Formats: sequence, C-alpha cells, structure tokens
Amino acid sequence: MELDPWSSSIVSEEKLFDEFGLKNIDAGLAKKIGGTLVGRGLVFAHRDLNLFEQAAERKNKIAVLSGIKPSGSFHLGSKLTADELVYFQKRFDAKVFYCIADLEAYADNGTSLEKSRENAVSNLADMIALGLDEKNAHIYLQSREIRVTNFAYMAASRATHATLKAIYGEKNFGLYFAALTQVGDILLPQHEDFGGPKPVLVPVGLDQDPHIRFSRDIASKLGLVAPSATYHRTIKSLDGSQKMSKRNAKSTICLDEDIGAIEKKLQSAFSGGRDTAAEQRQFGGDSSKDVLFEYMKFHFLPDDRLLEEMRQDMDSGRMLTGEYKKKWIPYALEWFRKHQQDKKAAIKKAEKIIERIAQG
Repeated sequence: MELDPWSSSIVSEEKLFDEFGLKNIDAGLAKKIGGTLVGRGLVFAHRDLNLFEQAAERKNKIAVLSGIKPSGSFHLGSKLTADELVYFQKRFDAKVFYCIADLEAYADNGTSLEKSRENAVSNLADMIALGLDEKNAHIYLQSREIRVTNFAYMAASRATHATLKAIYGEKNFGLYFAALTQVGDILLPQHEDFGGPKPVLVPVGLDQDPHIRFSRDIASKLGLVAPSATYHRTIKSLDGSQKMSKRNAKSTICLDEDIGAIEKKLQSAFSGGRDTAAEQRQFGGDSSKDVLFEYMKFHFLPDDRLLEEMRQDMDSGRMLTGEYKKKWIPYALEWFRKHQQDKKAAIKKAEKIIERIAQG
C-alpha cells in the first residue's frame, strides 16, 4: 500500500492497521488520555501512545510536535490537529514544538519563503486563539532552524533512494528532501539543546503516517526514542464525498472566512436527510452521513447532551432538514465569531513571534 502525504486521496483505515501496524485506542488508554477528541472516537489510532502517557504520568520529560504548511488559511482539517496539540500540551504539561514548514510549502506548493512568513502570522494567530500556550513552546521556521537541517542530513546518510521510493513512491527530489526535513522536525525535541532523548508525540492524519514510520526508523538508527503518534479520522468535505482539502476552496471552510459565507456553506452542506419531507417524517434521517452533524461533533458542540439532541433531531425524523439546519447552524457560527475575535486579538503577538524567529 502506497500513501501520499502530499495528496488529497482517501486513506484506507483497514489497510493501515493490517499492513503498517497501527493500534486502536482501547477503553483503558482512552480513559487515561481523556478529552472529547479521544472520547468521541475522533482520535482513534496510535503508535506508542501508551508509552508517551506512561512517561507523562511519571513526570518524565515529554514533548508534543506538530506544525503547519503555511500555504494558506487554517481550515477545519488543520484545526483538528491543532486541537490535539493544544489538548496534549494542557493535559500533560508537554512542551510544544510547532513547526512552520516553509520549506515544504515551497517544495510542494511553490510558495515563496516570504509569502510563507505572511501566512505564518495568520496561522500562528489561529493557534494562539485555539489555546496554544506560546510560553511553553518552541515555535520555528523550517528554513531558519539549523538543528532540523542537521537532523535531515543525518537521516539522509541513513536512507537510500530505494527506501524513500518504498515509503513515498516515485517523487521529485524536492519532496524527498521535504520528507527528510520532516524527519528533522520530528526528531528536533530530542536534540541535546532541548534535553536529549525523550518521548515525543506527533498528532497526524492517517495520510501522514509515512513521515511517522520513516522518523521511527531513523530514530532507532540514531539511538533516539521512536516518536509516538496519534491519528484522527478524515473530515468530510462539504459535499460529503471526499477529504477536506485546502486545494479545493469549495470543499472546505476556513476559519477566517466571512460569517455569511460560512453560513451559506453550512446551509448547502450534504445532508443526512431523506429525499422528501414525507420520507423524513416516516423513516428519519442518517446523522452518520450528515456533514453538519460531523462538523458539530468534531468542532463546535462539546456538550454531549446537545450532541445527542442533535442526533435525535436528524435520526428520529422529528425535524426536516431545513428546520434542523436552522436550529443547529447558529452554534457553529457562534464558535466562528468568537474564534475570529480571539484571532484578531492574537495577531500582534503572532507578528512579533514570527519577526523574532525570522531574524534568527
């Protein structure tokens, strides 16, 4: 099975478990981790999450790492990873390493380093608005972090073209070097300047698993701790048929979009309702197919009682689709309004941080 972390293709969960050894988060581990993301099954698979949790409970040094490719605005898929990062920082008092992957944005999207820095201000302001404690974080630009480059060269000396091709398929060497650089990112928290080897958790989507496997292999060759990872489910596009992607503006909702535009997108989102009002009343709808329900479950409705009420509104047939959306969309819009206000308040802080790290 070949996975492409730079595409928008859908990943088979079953094959990842069968072929690459992902593990389900069982009830015991879920209880120890806590939180809505795991509790609702949104984060559902892992590599060595149990070892990370054990180290955290022993008060050993730990870190959690993620980042953003600054090629555009945050969308709901980006937010899901960000929510994990913030949760693990707060839950385990873990130091965050947050990578602004400007080199990968150049290799994959042709985004200039200058444009990446502009985007990074917006992306970092989103992160702060979502709850990132920047005082307990190492925030950096890939292009300015020499320790990442050094780790990338160390990884390159321990990998062959055949290895890269086996993991990623046939790619141009810019993307291969982007992969090596991502290994450098993932290993950075274990650099001696940050206290040396330690458990590091990397929250990712399923399509990013090649980077995790490659990093674990290199870590073992360098005498470092194999990084742990959590995996979240793929969020549907607005039409309900594919993975949400920055590359298709009509399939996704960005966090900084106009509220009126967001409302229109949610109104037109694929519904789990029946074709006719009569069928809806008689048979009920299907919340598992309803995009609005999924978005509320993933992002906007933390209250389990309200979420169950929303499910019953759809599945019982007591509401038609129009009534259902009129009732529940305002909850999402309220979240977007607050986030945009919080982001606006964080922009100057983000600008100062990016300016400082850009100057080295």
